[in-house]
Amino acid sequence: MNYDLLIWDCDGCLIDSEWIGCQVEAEGFTKAGYPITTEQMIARFCGVSSQEVFGQIKAEIGKDIRFHDALINQEQALQAAFEQHLQPIAGIHDALHELDTKFPEMRMCIASGSSMERLEYTLKLTDLHDRFENRYYSAETVAKGKPAPDVFLKAAEQMNVDPQKCLVIEDSHLGLQAARAAGMDALGFTGATHGGQGLHQRLQQQKPLAIFESMTQLPSVLADLSK
Repeated sequence: MNYDLLIWDCDGCLIDSEWIGCQVEAEGFTKAGYPITTEQMIARFCGVSSQEVFGQIKAEIGKDIRFHDALINQEQALQAAFEQHLQPIAGIHDALHELDTKFPEMRMCIASGSSMERLEYTLKLTDLHDRFENRYYSAETVAKGKPAPDVFLKAAEQMNVDPQKCLVIEDSHLGLQAARAAGMDALGFTGATHGGQGLHQRLQQQKPLAIFESMTQLPSVLADLSK
């Protein structure tokens, strides 16, 4: 294996959360005076930390909407939606087990735009927490979220791995930008609910090593990279 560390984005790669989260956020943002659809949220802000999202909106409309009544309890609304609808990405548990078998020397961790609180909650909800316990890193703990490289570089530092020996799996073009800025190779994944041709095209523009749409493909993709 050419890589020592596989760094996962969480939302949209390990858990099928992006459509759920963006739908709830779009409803809240619209009520707060920033009209936006779920599809627009996905295209613009998928994989971006909340700090970066609110910063961009403030720069665009000249006001900070994060303390609007419609958004104050948004985390509770997200948790309720996740409780009802959240699932792991199809095939992820089998894929992780196969990777362990085929590439036992390769370690794994998570670098996400989500908060540590949300990561802990959603990973437990999808039976992934034990696998990544103490190995998930949030953009809220670094200076800048994606597309800045900070959270990927922190993950590499904490795992004591050179960035050039890291491979990232991302479902957003901004996440792929962040991986490249960190000096890391990356793969694009389009198999979550919010995937499709539009997402494939956005990822393709960032020139990842490969784009795959099913977790059943990942072990063979990694095997090809090792040749």
